[in-house]
Amino acid sequence: MPPTPNSTARDFKHRVLTCLHKLSDRDTHSSAATELDSIAKTLTHDSIPPFLSSVFATDSSEKSPVRKQCVRLISTLSEAHGDVLSPYLSKLESFIVRMLRDPDTAVRAACVAAAGSVSAHVTKPTFGTVMKPFVDAVVTEQDPNAQIGSALCMDAVVTCSPHPDVVYLRRLVPRIERLLKNDGFRGKAALMAVVVSVVGVGAASSVVVARNLVKIMTEFVAKSEDWSVRKAAAEVLERLAVVEADLLTEVKASCLKIFEAKKIDKVKSVRETMSRMIEAWNAIPDLSEEVSPPPESHSSKEESDIQIPPRTPPIINKRTVPCNIRKTGPAMFCKLDRKKPNDQKLNTAEVNLKPTKHETRRALFSEISDEKMHESQKHEDRSSSRVEGNNVGLNINSVQQDSEDLSLIRNQLAKIKSQQSNLFDLLQKFIGNSMSGMQSLESRVRGVESTLDEISFDLAKSTLNPEPTLCCKLPGADLLSSKLWKKSEYPSVNNKDLESFNFQTTGFRPRGSALIKNPLAESANQT
Repeated sequence: MPPTPNSTARDFKHRVLTCLHKLSDRDTHSSAATELDSIAKTLTHDSIPPFLSSVFATDSSEKSPVRKQCVRLISTLSEAHGDVLSPYLSKLESFIVRMLRDPDTAVRAACVAAAGSVSAHVTKPTFGTVMKPFVDAVVTEQDPNAQIGSALCMDAVVTCSPHPDVVYLRRLVPRIERLLKNDGFRGKAALMAVVVSVVGVGAASSVVVARNLVKIMTEFVAKSEDWSVRKAAAEVLERLAVVEADLLTEVKASCLKIFEAKKIDKVKSVRETMSRMIEAWNAIPDLSEEVSPPPESHSSKEESDIQIPPRTPPIINKRTVPCNIRKTGPAMFCKLDRKKPNDQKLNTAEVNLKPTKHETRRALFSEISDEKMHESQKHEDRSSSRVEGNNVGLNINSVQQDSEDLSLIRNQLAKIKSQQSNLFDLLQKFIGNSMSGMQSLESRVRGVESTLDEISFDLAKSTLNPEPTLCCKLPGADLLSSKLWKKSEYPSVNNKDLESFNFQTTGFRPRGSALIKNPLAESANQT
């Protein structure tokens, strides 16, 4: 009997759920993940809905590897099926937004990758449709993890999209600015990454948008206490300087003063980013360079110099000079050169004009050459001074930066030296206290030993002399009472036995309810 469609779908869903269950076991996780990837790549149009429903059933009660693998399956599906998933786009993105609340960073990173994969491969819906769920999540979510994750997903969508909508992103910039100004929003650094991508695609190509962003980011660089926010703001300013340099010429000088004052940061990554950003802002053309006309070329300058009209030659008497030679210029010089030398009709005025012609030509060309040499010398001096000024400015900046770095290193070394001296002082103080304690303990032990010697001496003396001695009068003499003696060594007797006990022969004598042996009695008996 052939399997029915209902039984086939049921068996397929059971297979998927079994693989998902195996993900929670460390021994079977790898094989189950491989099988799920294979299933996702070979799905048919009818098997996509049950597969997605099984994956979407994952919640926070599952283990972290299970949740992470389920989110990664969204990327696999997008890469394998592309626009086939367009009808399921809202469900896919809703699942991604829900998983952004996960406390595990690996799961949230998988969500960001899944959002980028959907934006890159599911291109049939509009860019705004793909972007909208993450924008709404950034605005409405109160969980810090969800805010940061949604902003990173927005960045992934803009970066991975083959055709980002510039008009939509330009309308989105004011909402981003309001979120950045909100003190309750925790994902400022992640949202600034979105601004970097927005500027990169050309959505900040208006003067108002660019300068508003510069104002906000400059405030973050100067006043923020979060190093990640300062670093992200510097990255936005660097991208603005690279992409929209022509819109920032008027604010270059004022901003560079702030950047130079804040470039020495206590965090190394922030310092490096600030240095790159300042280099990018220094490359922005100055306002004077943009307003001044472009320099003339050398050939045009020569042409303008050559076209300067010659100076008027010395005045000649009109009555003696013909009208055709009253003109000045090259034509006049050519006519005079063509005159024959044997012409006897030249009058004295024409003869006198020949040296005037040569002198005028010599003076004219000497002046032109002098002017050209003067202009070229001025141009060379101006270019050399400009190059030298740039080199001097660069050298001064590098020297200042090196001196500031050296001062920082010197301060850190001084702090380390002071800390070492403090530690050495503490060590010496501890050693001195230990030595004084040992000496005090040694003196106390010696005192106890001398006291015990005196007590033993008094005890031996008391055995010879029954009268109370100084030892018995000392404080704490109760230690010598019969309560502390061993019964086996000093047996106790009753009062009746004491009457019949021979003290002289045994060497014992009564003391209270006990007997004390006289050490001299035994020696006396032996003698």
